[in-house]
Amino acid sequence: MKKLIFILFIALMTFSLAAVDLENAMDAIEYGIENQEKAFITGKTDYVIEGMMVNETTDVYNNLELVSYHIEDDGESVLLRGTLGEEWVTNVNKVISTYTKEDGSPLTVEDFTNNKGTFIKIKTIAEPDTNFALFVPKDTVLRVEIAWGDILYTNASETDHGDGDYLVCNNVNGQPDISDVWVVNGAVFKTTYDLTNESK
Repeated sequence: MKKLIFILFIALMTFSLAAVDLENAMDAIEYGIENQEKAFITGKTDYVIEGMMVNETTDVYNNLELVSYHIEDDGESVLLRGTLGEEWVTNVNKVISTYTKEDGSPLTVEDFTNNKGTFIKIKTIAEPDTNFALFVPKDTVLRVEIAWGDILYTNASETDHGDGDYLVCNNVNGQPDISDVWVVNGAVFKTTYDLTNESK
């Protein structure tokens, strides 16, 4: 039953995106080059989300990224749930290096393996000036091929995007590292990244 509901949800999301021309979306790198003077230095602020290791095979759909994730009970993968309820999967070692417990104390792998199937609250470690970001107005759909091969799109879902999404990459010695670019939903960005240096 769970699988059927998931399939119906995917079908519904696909239908609702029919009006968005994803095939002709502009390439994000090309957009970034054309608008590089608008990029600004930023970094994550500290905020609380949730994470868990699953105790059974699970499929989730991230309606902000328009990406499906399949997660196994493998002792390594962590399902994260963001500030708008969006879910994605990452490796436990990345989680314990970029998040803490809600009280600020260090996370361990055991915090997840001992609580499989239960979300625990985790807090980001603030990382000032570690990223570059570029605003993408909500009427602009860009195609972003992320480092691990998935394709993401800016401003393409029915979800609230605020004034528009952001392309984000790492700051390497004062230069944007365009080999690894990802999308942050505009509504999420304003509560999770530093806006001090932004000028639209």
